[in-house]
Amino acid sequence: MGLRLRQEKTPDGIRSLTDLSKRTTNVMYASILLIVVTGLFLGFQGRWWSRGWIWAALGLLIVTIGVMSVLGRRYNEVRAAVGLPVRSGRGIASSPAAPPDEIRRRVEAAPAGLIPGIGVVALPYCSGL
Repeated sequence: MGLRLRQEKTPDGIRSLTDLSKRTTNVMYASILLIVVTGLFLGFQGRWWSRGWIWAALGLLIVTIGVMSVLGRRYNEVRAAVGLPVRSGRGIASSPAAPPDEIRRRVEAAPAGLIPGIGVVALPYCSGL
């Protein structure tokens, strides 16, 4: 979504992309949980818990998820700008859509290539390769 978002010119298109992204987060977290559970199972099957690489891979996975989650929160500003509900410290808040130039400013400020770049670089190391 982040890579495609900057190419989108209309507020409705930006709203659609950010809404689709938010709706797919449950599938993403289920996939991450499957990766972790599978890794833990294989760690026990292979009796690898005494080896440093599996702990390093697990630690890197946790750090990668944390960094990507923090960076991903920047897209909440885009979601809020297009009038979508956004979770805040006080629950879920919704506001009217911002003017198109403000939406564009927030889209440009979001970390478009950084999040997938971190994932692509870290994934091989998180899998112990």
